[in-house]
Amino acid sequence: MSFIQRIKQLLPGSSRSLHTMHDELHAFNEETQFQTKVLNDKLDRLFERVELADRGINFNIDYKFEERTLPVIHQLVEDLDAHDAHMKMFAWEQYRRDGESLDDAKKRFFRSLPKASGGMRLLQLGCVQLLHEFDQICVQNGLRYWLAFGTLLGAVRHGGFIPWDDDVDLGMVREDIDTLIALTEHDDRHRVTVVHDKYWPCRQIRFSYRDESIPCFLDLFVYDWAPKLDFNNCERHRAARRKMIEQINSDESLDFWNQRTWYPSNEQGAELIQAYYDECLDDVRAQGLICDEEAAQAIIWSIDNLDDGKQRRMMFGASEIFPLRRMDFEGVELYVPNDYELVIRSRYGDYLTLPKDINSHYQHIDHDALDGGEAETALRKMLGTDGPAITG
Repeated sequence: MSFIQRIKQLLPGSSRSLHTMHDELHAFNEETQFQTKVLNDKLDRLFERVELADRGINFNIDYKFEERTLPVIHQLVEDLDAHDAHMKMFAWEQYRRDGESLDDAKKRFFRSLPKASGGMRLLQLGCVQLLHEFDQICVQNGLRYWLAFGTLLGAVRHGGFIPWDDDVDLGMVREDIDTLIALTEHDDRHRVTVVHDKYWPCRQIRFSYRDESIPCFLDLFVYDWAPKLDFNNCERHRAARRKMIEQINSDESLDFWNQRTWYPSNEQGAELIQAYYDECLDDVRAQGLICDEEAAQAIIWSIDNLDDGKQRRMMFGASEIFPLRRMDFEGVELYVPNDYELVIRSRYGDYLTLPKDINSHYQHIDHDALDGGEAETALRKMLGTDGPAITG
C-alpha cells in the first residue's frame, strides 16, 4: 500500500461523505457549503503534495514529513471532525420539529428509514418467522433469552431490523441453551448446531431450520452466572480464556482443525477441541468467577464466545438483565434486557448517532444469492406464496 493510500484511509473518500446529512435531511446554508469547499480544496492540495513525495520526485519526504506534512494532516483531520459535527448539528436542528426533543427527532428519523428490499428483506422476514417460532419454544419451556447486539439496537432504534443488517443475535444462559439443544434433538423443523471456529476461537451456536435451503439462523451467545458484579474478575476470566486459546494453538493433535477452520461438534475429533473448553470452564469455576444461579448476582460473557475486543462490558448485574421485558420487533413481541438502554450503550455508546457501517456492515449471507435461486424459493415457500407470513 502506497503512502498516499495510507493517508487517504484517514480521510473521507470524497466530498460526498460530507453531504450525507444534506441528502437525507435539508439543504445546508451557503456558509456551510463554502466551508466544505475550503476543506476539500485543502485536501486536494495536500494529496498533490504527498503524491509528489510518495513518488520520490522531491526526494525530501524523510525530513519534511514530520516537520511540515504531518502537522497539516493532524490539523486537517481535526477540521474535518469539527466540520462533520457542525454539519450534523445544523441538519438535526433543521429536522427537529417545534417542541420536539433532539432524541425524539433522532428516533423519528431512524424509524422513518426505508426497510431493506428484495432478497435482503425476504431474508429478514424469514428470520422474523424463525424468531417467532423460537420465542414460542422458549416460552412454552420456560427458557430465557434476550435480543442482543445489533438485533437489540434494531428493536429499540428501528422497531425491527436495522435496514442493512442480515443476522440475529440473542443472549442465553448456559443451562437454557443446553435445554434447548436437548429439546430440538428430535425436532423435525428446528435444530441447534455447534461449530468450533478456528479463526475466531469460539463455539458458534446457532438455531435454524432443519431445511438447509432456508438460509435463516439465530446466533446464540452463552452467558454464565457470576457471584458478583466485579470487573476485575472479568479480566481474570478473559485471561483464562486466552490461556485456553494458547493451549489449543500449540496442540499438534489439533492440526486437522487447520484444514477446515469451521469444525462441527458432531464430527470425529471435535471432542478434542471441546475438552479444552470444558477444562477452561472448570478452571473459571474453581477460581470462583462463575457459579450456580442460586448464588449469582451477575452474568458474565462466557469463555465459549469470541472475544473481539469490542465488548465494553463482559458482565452485567442480574438486575440489569432480569426480569426480561417484551418489546415489538417487526410485529412480534420478543424479550429484551430489563435495562436495555444500558446494554446498548455498553456496546455502541451513543446509539442515536448516525452509523458508520451502512455500506460496510459485514454480510453473513451472500445477498446476491437471495435474489433468485434456491434460497429465495425456499424462503418464499416458508413464508407463504401469497406474501410474507409476518410483515414489518
